[in-house]
Amino acid sequence: MLCIGFFGLIIGSRILIKYQRIEQILWGSLIAWSIIGIFLTICYYFWELSPIAMWLSWLPLVILGFIFVPVPMYIDQYTSKNTLATKIMLSILFVGLGVIFYFAFLGLWQSGTLEAIRSPWILVPKIFFTLCFVLCLGAMAWLIKTRSQKGSWLILGAITFLFLSVALFVYKIGYGFDPFIHQATERYLAEHGTITPKPFYYIGQYSWITFCHFFSHLGINLLDKILLPAMAAAFLPAAIFTGLSQGFSIRNRFAKLGALLFLAIPFGSMIVTTPQGLANLFALIIIFLSLSYLKNQTPPLYFLMILGAMCLAIHPLTGIPVAIYLLILLLLKIRSRVAKITLVSITAVLGAFSLPLVFIINSLVSGTGVNVTTAILQSPGVLLNKLRLPELYIDSHFSSIIDFVYIYGKNLIWLIPIVAVITLIFKAQKITKLFWIPAMMFLVLIVNYFFLQNTVEFSFLISYEQGAYADRVLSLAQFFIYPFFILGILWWVEKTWQTNWSWRIVLSLFLSGIIISSLYLSYPRHDALEISKGINVASSDIAAVQWIERDAPDDEFIVLANQTVSAAALHEYGFKKYFNDKFYYPIPTGGELYDYYLKMSYESPSSLTMNQAMDLVGVDYAYFILNDYWWNAEKVIEDAKLQTNTWHEIDDGKIYIFKYTK
Repeated sequence: MLCIGFFGLIIGSRILIKYQRIEQILWGSLIAWSIIGIFLTICYYFWELSPIAMWLSWLPLVILGFIFVPVPMYIDQYTSKNTLATKIMLSILFVGLGVIFYFAFLGLWQSGTLEAIRSPWILVPKIFFTLCFVLCLGAMAWLIKTRSQKGSWLILGAITFLFLSVALFVYKIGYGFDPFIHQATERYLAEHGTITPKPFYYIGQYSWITFCHFFSHLGINLLDKILLPAMAAAFLPAAIFTGLSQGFSIRNRFAKLGALLFLAIPFGSMIVTTPQGLANLFALIIIFLSLSYLKNQTPPLYFLMILGAMCLAIHPLTGIPVAIYLLILLLLKIRSRVAKITLVSITAVLGAFSLPLVFIINSLVSGTGVNVTTAILQSPGVLLNKLRLPELYIDSHFSSIIDFVYIYGKNLIWLIPIVAVITLIFKAQKITKLFWIPAMMFLVLIVNYFFLQNTVEFSFLISYEQGAYADRVLSLAQFFIYPFFILGILWWVEKTWQTNWSWRIVLSLFLSGIIISSLYLSYPRHDALEISKGINVASSDIAAVQWIERDAPDDEFIVLANQTVSAAALHEYGFKKYFNDKFYYPIPTGGELYDYYLKMSYESPSSLTMNQAMDLVGVDYAYFILNDYWWNAEKVIEDAKLQTNTWHEIDDGKIYIFKYTK
């Protein structure tokens, strides 16, 4: 990290001359990280992620170190006008915030579990939300009153990390299925340098993790888990501040407040490290920094393009729209007005259909099942029905806090675009006309979303995952109008702040309330309004896959289980066994083995179904696993006992394992 910081200082001081030294180091370090990631991605495609490649990845930074010489630090001539009493008050407040953060963090740490739960909020003490609420109130007071940039970054980074690391500390083994696939891939790459067949996605994240593992010798799983929350804490608040202050010309104290208010938008896609979440983080950083570029031509466009290349290396679903956005920014440099408008328009129109086209091309190249249907375009009635907007949510369940949380969260799909449009028309356009470009990208991605949702069918995905890619595009579309939404809130905050103290207090309480609501909504929930179906990997899942490995006579067997058990197998044994292209545990997003598991768990746990599954891959042994939290577990367990005499309990009945032999 010290080496990255050193090269970051060299790079940042040359390309961000009028930035403060801390900003030069920060953004220079991100560029240095991105250069390493891009270099290693290229190495992977044309060679492998070997130890030699790891050492060679420093070469571009060393070359830049010889080319660039650090320039003297830009010094802000502003002198703080705070009185001694104010400085003492701010110091006490800063220490108080540190104490509150410590106890909030301690609450998360002590809530960690190895058991299967539906929501982290089942175990996290209720006082955690109170502490976070007070933390937000205190942070608002500090950010608006102080001019200390380092202190502000520390507070904003700490709160961002705290909010994004609930899953990290509560789910001790891990949450979700995708992170376990990526961690298994990273472990394999760290050991072998490459993997066959070569995946052509996500290499940006994989290269970073293997790089950090090679030089730090820390565990792959640990590095993977902390990567996203750590990077978000380090870079996202600074990017938002830069976009608001230098792009929208918001006063510094309110721009810092805007970085905190960003957390009022639910951030569920970034609660665990995945390539999609990491690419989303890069997209947000690029979008907010581009506001400063559109107004002041700083940071330079090539700076944003390096970040864009890294985003593309991490995940193409996010990287392609970001690349289109940066291409449009590049086309704005054309001097001829007619040529500029023509090329930007063509790029936007083609970009509006780019993602469906990319999926179709990828299907033709890779052989993955993607079907195109035009039925919706041939029926005006169906088309109009699909264009219906979501309804306003105003339900009440006689619980004031829960009602407030859900009314706020479910109406954000309306609130964000409405506030963004009003702000763009009446505020942002008065700063520079170029701010219509992010809004245009929002429309481009909405068109992509519509066609992905209604004309592209992913036959390799299970039915309930069909809309997953389209939903990700919809979330990405909203990223491009987030700045205008936050600007609109800050516009209101500035107006209110000019009134009396009572209104300031009410406003601070309300803003803290919506930030805590967002925190609650960003994670799986189990309350009166919603019961999450997502359950974490538990120690019993680990014990089950370990027992099977000991019991199986050889490696020629398959297991029918849910996604948490499959994730546990990946966690323990990686990609140990394939039968042609079929993993020996089911993949929950689709696949024939998972279909057989659903038949066993939903219909009837019959020997016939297990024999069909064994015939599919040509084995003589198979195991059927059922967790006790399955909706009809008792019935399925009793039925399965009638089909086989060989079964085993894990952890006093938390998991049942049934063995079938031909």
